[in-house]
Amino acid sequence: MGPHKHKHEEGKKGESAVRFGVSVPADLLKEFDEVISKIGMKRSKAIRLAMRNFLSERNWECQGKEVVGTINLLYDHEVRGLEEFLTEVQHEFLDVVLFNTHIHLDRDNCLMVIVVRGDPSRIKEMIERISSRRGVKQVRTLISSMS
Repeated sequence: MGPHKHKHEEGKKGESAVRFGVSVPADLLKEFDEVISKIGMKRSKAIRLAMRNFLSERNWECQGKEVVGTINLLYDHEVRGLEEFLTEVQHEFLDVVLFNTHIHLDRDNCLMVIVVRGDPSRIKEMIERISSRRGVKQVRTLISSMS
């Protein structure tokens, strides 16, 4: 827990809850509060949800169990050799790639969704290869453990 003192409280269903302080930029907190206010959510609930989502998004990388999910790529299809590279990478990872589809969003941008299943370390390796390539603008994953 580090050097900070935490105040323990009784949470829902008898769970122990911990109160702690977090430092964030003022503009980030303002935007966060505006968004959660629009959807009628309290700050503490939104932070719990964000923490759970973060853990769900990252825990699969630490487990040796089979996972399933999608890799969503926003990329510039005008970048020379990028589409060929994406095809080559998927061929190298046929043990985890089930299929893909892509959509031309506008003159420059495409969205590709790659459905994967298998060893988390192989999927992470593939994501790292794709993410580092010029022309790949954004990579988002939605991966879940099968257990």
